[in-house]
Amino acid sequence: MELLDCHLNSAASIDDRGGLTRLLTSLAHPIDNSSVTFFRIGFGAMFSWWAWDYLSSGRVSALYVEPKFHFKYQLFDWISPWPESGMVVTFLAVVVLGLLVAAGIWYRVAALMLAITFTYIFMLDKTNYQNHYYLLTLIVWWLPILPLSRNVSYDAVWYPAVAGLTTSAWVLWILRFHVGLPYFFGGIAKLHGDWLAGEPMRQILASQSQIPLVGSWLSNESAVWFFVWGGLIFDIGIVPLLLIRRTRTLAYGLCVAFHVINATIFSIHVFPWFMIFATTLFFDPDWARKALGGTPLIFTQKGQVRWSDLTPQAKIGFTLIVLYCVFHCLWPLRHLCYEGDPSWTERCHMFSWRMMLRGKTAGVRYFVVDPKSGEIYNPNLRGVIHVEQANRFSRDPGMIVQLAHYLAYQHERRTGNFPQVKALVLTSLNGRKPQVFIDPNTDLAKEPRFAGKRTWLQPLREALRDTPWKVPLAEWEKSVEIPSLPIVNSRAPNAAK
Repeated sequence: MELLDCHLNSAASIDDRGGLTRLLTSLAHPIDNSSVTFFRIGFGAMFSWWAWDYLSSGRVSALYVEPKFHFKYQLFDWISPWPESGMVVTFLAVVVLGLLVAAGIWYRVAALMLAITFTYIFMLDKTNYQNHYYLLTLIVWWLPILPLSRNVSYDAVWYPAVAGLTTSAWVLWILRFHVGLPYFFGGIAKLHGDWLAGEPMRQILASQSQIPLVGSWLSNESAVWFFVWGGLIFDIGIVPLLLIRRTRTLAYGLCVAFHVINATIFSIHVFPWFMIFATTLFFDPDWARKALGGTPLIFTQKGQVRWSDLTPQAKIGFTLIVLYCVFHCLWPLRHLCYEGDPSWTERCHMFSWRMMLRGKTAGVRYFVVDPKSGEIYNPNLRGVIHVEQANRFSRDPGMIVQLAHYLAYQHERRTGNFPQVKALVLTSLNGRKPQVFIDPNTDLAKEPRFAGKRTWLQPLREALRDTPWKVPLAEWEKSVEIPSLPIVNSRAPNAAK
């Protein structure tokens, strides 16, 4: 686990063998570990708070126990929730494991178990996907590798061999890299026509007009453009400003203000508070020691490393780190390989840091057709999924197909007949006039859940409106052109926003 932590037996400066070699070698340099120690404590404590909040608020039962159906990620159908007592124990385990990580007790084992447990929870249902959960999942899997328990930990007291005041620079930089991902790529994603036209921010701010003191201002156009351009410039520019020593303090102040505003106006749960403490990683490695009145560590040239001094394992390790970072710089851009707006098709929307880009309202009504009797009925989704699932699954064509498969399976269990399942789905994106989202003629029960091509998905035809569409969902069918099909009657779709 310590293959990369090698900065020994060197009395010379860095080899001059090229930029990449110098970069990789610099990752082995020793630095003060007080900054990453502070991060470890805050990271573990945050997990404990998050899990306890889910338990105390009843969200564990509401999201993982009560629903009969859960929307699965591709290749992970085998992951299912435990019964209620099992889910309670799972979240209690996160509480305990987070505290163990924070205290540095059996740190590596606790960190590994925390990574496994949180990833299990994360993979249970796609409708509970959040970009910050994705970020936490990436970071938590690095914890068992990172030597973060050398200082201010019970492990350092019980096992003096692991104690120390320093770590290697790569430990700090891999954490900085992860914290910078949602900032930078969140800004890149905002270089989008809808965002630059003020949507969906205009609608989001208008919905928050009841907030004391600033609510009336949020409905003004000046507020819209402040958040549109302020958010874009902040996301793209904040990481460079944090990396430059002269602008770092100002940049961190902007970060605090940015996240406090987000926490006040938007419902983002733990994310703003996590980013406030995680962004401290961009300060000097010894900032926490200095803040507590400690004496700064002194590093001499003897502690520096040459590329030739590194073991083959360390060279491989550093190369893998670079490849890992390159992958995560390319992965958020994969939507460029596909046709269509990801906010409409949902292809590559997840795991790409595409935040606050789509205000998507949809109405769904399924039609289950028995092949023998010809009977057609509209299943009641309220007894199948939770309201939060209903508010999210209808935005994603893949999840609409998943639920269609489940409805077909349930019908076959009751009758012995495998039915057709069709759907009328009307969708409005960022205040556009609603349009048909999926071809109502398509038998979704026979469509593959994770198809490469979705010929039945209708292209986005409606343009942005000067005034967002505000017709109630129950009246959409009176205003939207719908194919004339016998299977579509005059009843309004099941509400799903």
